[in-house]
Formats: sequence, structure tokens, C-alpha cells
Amino acid sequence: MARSVRVLVLNNYPLDSVWEEVRRGQKPDHHLYGIHHLAAMGYDIRVVDGATSRRVATLARWLQRLPNPVPLGALARQSAAWQALREGDVVYAPCGDELTSLAYLRALGLLRTPLLALQHHALNRGRLARLREPLLRLMVRGVDAFPALSLRAANEINRYGPPGQPKSVALAWGPDAQYYPRAQGPGQGVLAAGRTGRDFLSFALAATQAGVAAHIIGLPGPWLAARSRFSARVRVQTPAAGQVFGYPEMMAAHLSARAIAIPLEASPDSLAGLTSLVDALAIGRPVIMTRNPFIDLDIEALGIGRWVAPGDVAGWAEALRWFDRNPEASLAMGARARALVDGPTWNSLAFAQRIDALLAGLSRAASS
Repeated sequence: MARSVRVLVLNNYPLDSVWEEVRRGQKPDHHLYGIHHLAAMGYDIRVVDGATSRRVATLARWLQRLPNPVPLGALARQSAAWQALREGDVVYAPCGDELTSLAYLRALGLLRTPLLALQHHALNRGRLARLREPLLRLMVRGVDAFPALSLRAANEINRYGPPGQPKSVALAWGPDAQYYPRAQGPGQGVLAAGRTGRDFLSFALAATQAGVAAHIIGLPGPWLAARSRFSARVRVQTPAAGQVFGYPEMMAAHLSARAIAIPLEASPDSLAGLTSLVDALAIGRPVIMTRNPFIDLDIEALGIGRWVAPGDVAGWAEALRWFDRNPEASLAMGARARALVDGPTWNSLAFAQRIDALLAGLSRAASS
């Protein structure tokens, strides 16, 4: 296909600023969801920043305060995208929830521009789920290609879609293979780092029970109230108010650890822990992780880590002891983890190539 396709990109965080961080080497490129690779392939990428009229911005803020059963997505960014439609041949939303209202318009024949959305979580979650079902069927009908980051999410999308016409497939979201340093030696202790849906309390209590060194890098929360119960070998770091830990400093912690822990709260409807899993794969460290239904990579079957049930302190303690006592086996597991990244599927370029294939299909359909 001709590589002059204009792609309007909507996202729930500012991709323009992330793109600049990637250029400066401050962040790996998978946080761009393929748009920089697409630009290198010849696509005309135009990130929609969400600037819109004061009236739309006020309406969006007002609706956010209401217990609204109608999913609408980010109205300000969608309004900005609507105003920019003449400049785009397709709309791509790396966070699929961003274009819900545009999908309604597309399904009703009021929008001609094809839509590509990437789904992260369950499509229908939270309260009033049953009331939302007809609207979600309309939304799925309006999205032309609707891939997901997991098979579970893809299957749900296809259940809401037209029978026999699946719109969703699962895409592996892998890391920027060139960004990360490679772990050397077996390392010491276990690192748990992250922000969303973390169960640092179970992890810290398990490390205390197991008597192993542990390092937690995370946001303050109720779990810190139990800090007096943590052993002296459990080190806790939280950023100053309004600050975050950047990738360069986080990499040092990953390199020194023997394994990466991803302790998660029970979350039947939401994806969590994928970014931390991707970091561990790329740096070449094994993983101990709470099971999450939206993580497709089977770390035990692949020989790169251990699963733990949600809230299972004893299970965490047993896994932590195993890694503490088996440095050479841990090193071999980490090497297998990195080999996935160097293969054909689990890296950011492979992800972008699959987005390219979907965009090419939409472009051909729109021009035929």
C-alpha cells in the first residue's frame, strides 16, 4: 500500500511528550504503542492533543461527576479528533476507551473514517454492566478493527460483535528490545516496582516470613501502615509528592535484583502488571507474579517465572525462598525471558508490524 496514510492518534496520556522522552533515551519505545515505528514505515502520524472548545470541556467535566451508565470515552479528545477528521484517513486509539463516542457515530453511519482501537481491560466492567450491553454492541459494530492485549479481552469483544465476523485478535505487547541493558550475574534479592493494582503488603509480609532481601518501589498507600511488621531486609522507596521514578534509575534496581516480583490485587476485570512483566523480560530477569486473567504469557510453562495466587502470602514466601536458594536456575530463567524479546513476537517492533497490517487492511477497505 502507499505509505501516505494519515493516522489520527488518540490516547489517554500525551504521546507527543512520551515520544520526546523516547528520543532522549529516557523511556523505552513500547510506551508509544507503535506510532514511531509506523512513522518510520511512512505513515503520517498526527497525535490529537485533546484541545477543544470550552463548552465540550465543561460538558466532559460535568459528565465525569455523574453515575452515567452510558460509556462515552474521552469527549475532549474525541471532539478534537472530530474537528481534525479532514486531516486523517484512520483514527487509532492505543487505549480503546478513548473513542467510544466516535464508534457510536461510525456504527450509525455518521462517521466515514475507519477506527482502530486497542483494548486493555474487560470491555464491560463495573456497576451497571447489564445496562451497558446494547451500547457496547453498538460500539463494537462501529470499530473497524478492535485488537486487544489479551485473548480474554479479544474474546469478549468478539462476543459483542456480529456473529461469525470477529473484529478482535490478541496482540503481544513486547518491549523496546534495544533500550534495556542486559542483566549480568544472578543478582541479589527481589524487586517489586509498579503503580496500578499492586499488593505490596502481601509481598512485604512474605519477604519478612521468608527472611529474604526485598526492595519495593511504589506509590504510598494503605499498605505502608503495616511497615512496622516488615523485616529490616525489606527496603521501601516511595517518590516525593508529585514525582515519579524514571526509567534510568529504575533500571539500576532491576539489574541488581535476582528476580522481579509483580504482586497484584485480585482483578477479574482489569489488566495489571504488564508493563512490569515487559521490563523484566527485556532486562533478562525471572518473574514471580500474581495471576491476572489478562496476562497471556504463561511464565511457568515458558520456564521464566512462578505464579502466585492473589493474596497468598505463604505462596509468595515459598517462591521467594526458592529464588533465594537457586541463583543459577534463576539466571537461566532470566536468559530464557530475554530470548523471548529477541524472538519474532515479544518486542515493540513486532507489535507495530501487526498494527501496520491492521491499518493496511483498513486503508484498502476504505479505498475500495
